[in-house]
Amino acid sequence: DQAEDGSVSSADLVLRLSSLWPDVPEGNLAARLASYPAPDTAFAQARLILETMLKEGIAAIPDVGLERFNPETVEIRRWDSGPLVYDQVPLDSLVTMKNVAKQAAVHAKNLRLSATLSTLASELALAFAQENAFFDAAQSERRLEEVSARVEPVIRRIVQGERVIRKGFIVSAEDMVRLSALHSGGLRFNVLKALGGLSLLALLFCGAVLLLGKHGDQDTSPAMDRPSFIFLASLGTFYFILASALDAFAPMLADGGHLAAVLPTALAAILITMLFGRRQGIIVTMALGMSLMIATRMDPLSLVEVMASGLASVLLAGRTEKRVDLIRSGAYLAAIQLSVGFALGAFTGRGFFPSVVSGLWSAMNGFFCSVLALGFLPVLEQWLNAATLFRLQELSDLNSPALKRLLSVAPGTYSHSVTVAHLAESACRAIGADPILARVGAYYHDIGKIEQPEYFIENQSGYNKHDEINPRLSATVLRSHVKFGLERADALRLPAAIRAIIAEHHGTSIIGYFFAQAQKDDQDVSSDDYRYPGPQPASKESAVVMLADTVEAASRTLKRPTIGRLEQFVSEMFATKQDAGQLERSELTFRDLEIIKNTFVRILAGHFHSRIEYPKAKEERR
Repeated sequence: DQAEDGSVSSADLVLRLSSLWPDVPEGNLAARLASYPAPDTAFAQARLILETMLKEGIAAIPDVGLERFNPETVEIRRWDSGPLVYDQVPLDSLVTMKNVAKQAAVHAKNLRLSATLSTLASELALAFAQENAFFDAAQSERRLEEVSARVEPVIRRIVQGERVIRKGFIVSAEDMVRLSALHSGGLRFNVLKALGGLSLLALLFCGAVLLLGKHGDQDTSPAMDRPSFIFLASLGTFYFILASALDAFAPMLADGGHLAAVLPTALAAILITMLFGRRQGIIVTMALGMSLMIATRMDPLSLVEVMASGLASVLLAGRTEKRVDLIRSGAYLAAIQLSVGFALGAFTGRGFFPSVVSGLWSAMNGFFCSVLALGFLPVLEQWLNAATLFRLQELSDLNSPALKRLLSVAPGTYSHSVTVAHLAESACRAIGADPILARVGAYYHDIGKIEQPEYFIENQSGYNKHDEINPRLSATVLRSHVKFGLERADALRLPAAIRAIIAEHHGTSIIGYFFAQAQKDDQDVSSDDYRYPGPQPASKESAVVMLADTVEAASRTLKRPTIGRLEQFVSEMFATKQDAGQLERSELTFRDLEIIKNTFVRILAGHFHSRIEYPKAKEERR
């Protein structure tokens, strides 16, 4: 009133409002009230709006805890000048602090106020609004239990062996319901869900294949080719279809938690690990686990058992060295899965004997998967042309027809290859690379020299054919052994990792001797005509074979070298390859190169060691 007749200024009114309600007026609300001609009217209208909203109730809805109750309506209890009143309010129309501003604006509009007064009164009411209706969890739980107790059970379990209809007895309505459930309850297959699951599975395995093809580890083939992709896609699809079919047509397995115990997860994990490597086995195991969750409607226990089975299989398969070791691994896997199956059964409260049965199912699954892997692996090795440990061991047999032919046609090359294999295998074992792959790659790296063995110095005995042809033709003949080697590798169906070593063991090095001979006649001669086709080594094993090949060939010129001369000689050979950029793609570190150098020096020192002269030999020489 004092503000209206001018006895109190607007600034004083703002200060008075702020002192009375220091926390409520926000922004410029107090200033707007002071500047309004009739602030007491604004307060009166705000009071009406606030009383109306509080009478209806401003509810405090918890973020969690309402999932088990009616999701559409809530019951509000209030005292309205007498007895307790119960109102059923739709959840969408319930007033909360999130939508109280909208409700205040509606009440202000119902009072038919001017636009300015309506805005001012509603904002003033909002400043004092507080929640006054709260969720009663205990009462809600009691009401829910009362309603549940009055509802007839709609799900009944028919156990195995139970008689649904007895001969000679009257068939009741309940018997018909149970008979109908028996015929239809086991079928849970849905075509649309299956298509959706296959789509998700395709995305999972596309991601897995991208991971497999993008990176490689020491015991894998370097490329993800079409047969490998087809195999992985077929494996994932078969696994998903089998899991979906068992879930649909054998619900007792899914309901009892035994579904993961009968799926061949261990078989898939063992095959992937042996064919592509441990890391790839882990990736595919995870993808299979996700596909099983899709098929079983997100059953976490199935995922746990699948992951335990798959990871144990990957670990055991990665340590096998002979095919018979898979049987031993199967026994270990059976013990692991027995423990996992029993633990999961006990955890879910199935009881002692059902848990033991679950563990036994899992144990048999693990053992038979190992036996099946032993049968499937040779077929898949040939189809995928994979460089598995077992196949590399078979290819390392020096009595194989290809190596026996190399011995008979080019004995010098054969001896050179065996020595290179010894150097490369020892060096790869020292640096943590794959020694068996390096040894087999070294055996076959010069297999192309079978075509023209007489043009290579290690097979010559005094007469050199290069003396009769020009340097460029000599370089062409030497370079051709890489091309012929790849052709023989294709004929022998050698794995891609071995083919890579054959193609890369010279990299793009220059054939120095004949290039220097050509420069004597023409200084402008192109070095490309005297360079190997490459490519440069792309793996540690291929680079080590290159270094071993270079060192072994050049070491033939040494005469009774000392350890110091050997170290200097090997260092110079390494420096030549490094300066030419031949090791850039190999991922060899300086530490690896130092270890390789020391290994080569130790082996060459043993090769060139001086023998003791016996007295009889001395007398004969006199």
